[in-house]
Amino acid sequence: MVNLDIQSIANEIDYYGTSVTVTEILDKTYSDWGDASYSTQNVTKTAFVQVLSQEDELVKEGIFQSGDKIFWFKGNESGIVRGNRIYHDSKWYEIVEVINHDVAGTTFIIEARAKKI
Repeated sequence: MVNLDIQSIANEIDYYGTSVTVTEILDKTYSDWGDASYSTQNVTKTAFVQVLSQEDELVKEGIFQSGDKIFWFKGNESGIVRGNRIYHDSKWYEIVEVINHDVAGTTFIIEARAKKI
């Protein structure tokens, strides 16, 4: 039996996290010529922010560059999907990978790996 207090993790993110703006892409459509059009929605969320450096394996492997970031959100957040953008510290980042960390079928934290754009 797993005894994980998901609410305490959410409380830690709320208390120690940083405010970020997530731009969610809504209603994406394509014209006959393949041009994309969509509407967006900005939502303020709280997350832990991890700045990647030369010592991180993701940078060493060439997947990410130094200065890219990983954002850690509460498990019940919506809109954390590949392609959405995050504004943090006066810079924009695009989410390229999302990993849901689950225990006993419940997501307790969402890891959003993002590249600076």
